[in-house]
Amino acid sequence: MPEKIYVIGHRNPDTDSICAAISYARLKESLGMSRVIPCRAGKINRETEFVLNSFGVEAPLLLKDLHLRVKDLLSDPIPTVGPKTSLLEVWKIMQEKNQKTLPVVDNKEQMIGMITVGDLSGSYIENMADYDLSPLHVSVKNIVRSLNGSLLAGDEEQELSGKVYVGAMRHETLESYVGNGDIVLMGDRQKAQRIALSQGVSALILTGGATLTPELEDLAGQSNSVVISVPHDTFTAARLLPMTAPVQSAMKTEGIISFNEDDLISEVKEKMLQTRYRNYPVLDEQGKVVGLISRYHLLSLSRKKVILVDHNELGQAVVGTDQAQILEVVDHHRVGGIQTGEPILFRNEPVGSTCTIVAKCYRDWGIVPDKGIAGIMLGAILSDTVIFKSPTCTGRDKEIAAYLADLAGVDPKEFGVQMFKAASNLGELSVDELIEEDLKEFTMGDLRMGIGQFSVMGIEGLEQLRVELSQRLEELRSQRAMDYLMLMVTDLLEENTELFICSSQPEEIAKAFDKPLANGSIFLPGVLSRKKQIVPPLSKYFLR
Repeated sequence: MPEKIYVIGHRNPDTDSICAAISYARLKESLGMSRVIPCRAGKINRETEFVLNSFGVEAPLLLKDLHLRVKDLLSDPIPTVGPKTSLLEVWKIMQEKNQKTLPVVDNKEQMIGMITVGDLSGSYIENMADYDLSPLHVSVKNIVRSLNGSLLAGDEEQELSGKVYVGAMRHETLESYVGNGDIVLMGDRQKAQRIALSQGVSALILTGGATLTPELEDLAGQSNSVVISVPHDTFTAARLLPMTAPVQSAMKTEGIISFNEDDLISEVKEKMLQTRYRNYPVLDEQGKVVGLISRYHLLSLSRKKVILVDHNELGQAVVGTDQAQILEVVDHHRVGGIQTGEPILFRNEPVGSTCTIVAKCYRDWGIVPDKGIAGIMLGAILSDTVIFKSPTCTGRDKEIAAYLADLAGVDPKEFGVQMFKAASNLGELSVDELIEEDLKEFTMGDLRMGIGQFSVMGIEGLEQLRVELSQRLEELRSQRAMDYLMLMVTDLLEENTELFICSSQPEEIAKAFDKPLANGSIFLPGVLSRKKQIVPPLSKYFLR
């Protein structure tokens, strides 16, 4: 089965990041690539939610990290058995499924033990040496099923116990051997059958397909004996009888090492190297068995495969990207610090939106996106270019947007205004939501910076949040050990930004823009773009 390929944008994803992941994954599927999964590295904001809902497109899978976990080693589901399953049936399942270990589960699928081929062998030899089924509690149902028999008398839910005899002796000798509660195997010898039933045996197993006469059927009922007819000869039936014991009589219940499906491979590997078990059961959060892993799985281990969209810096990527195999990058930002072990497809263009590049890929391959995909790519372009007002916007963005709008059947500017209005009410958001909704991390020399952006259609209500906003910025900066943490509150109507600055030296940011610092922020008229109008001046100032 082909490995999964995850298509994912940056942390704290914006509309472009989410829509690019969905659209690019859909393109790969159209090109014949299987198991391509669009993902997101964080919560979907209200703007993105509006776009997806407008075109009926499902949100991508939340992927918290790219670390290898136990569940990544699991493939097909494994068979499990119940505690009452016969040892013979367990053996047949092992043979059919090529499994040498089976988990034993209760009626709620919770693991209660493990059975191995070695356990079956040991149980068989032990029971062959001592033909006493008393401690095994063998059910009539198991004997009938395992030996392909027919129940002639008695209750199949009954459990049998007692010593096992083969009635191949003289009648007088048989009478002195068998007694109440014993189990006797014999063929079509009616006089011997009568003696066994008269002695009150718990079960009479008739071999070779033998049956009872009406008279003996009545006697079986009077003696409360179970009578089973099996097609096997007496030797074969006697040999198989111990294997009709329930698996709970042979399974291991102590010393079992199990793992959770979300356990990290790095932690599991260490524990497996310290022990010598053939297989280890894997459980989900409810304690249900979802698979088995072995050292073989560690030998065949491979890194997760990922395609990055709308970013190319590890500081912005989902946790664990440094341990994954990066197959492609599709982005429109500056080239950051990602390194790969082999050549990859790296498509980076100076346009206003990653979805502009993705839409161009559709064109390059001669594939027309459906209405939903065209619509969400349009929404992403309108978001990143601020309805074509951002200095990052290019003629190519406008041309692609017009093409997508025609496919989606919407007016781009009208849709853009609706989109921003749906997500720009300051009064409905907490301070944490304002900061975290579109926060990106940058490294400039030795400095770690976080720059968030929140766009509004008018800044009513901002003054009431100023003190709380500044306090929370400082708390987050300290928690994340950042040198600078900033938030752009961008007014799309007036086309300006107020940049809140949190640092021990906020005046350095003010100097970078040559603007006065007042109440922990600077006012930047005409500034709409983080990528084009915030990051470059900061890079120039701090990397000079």
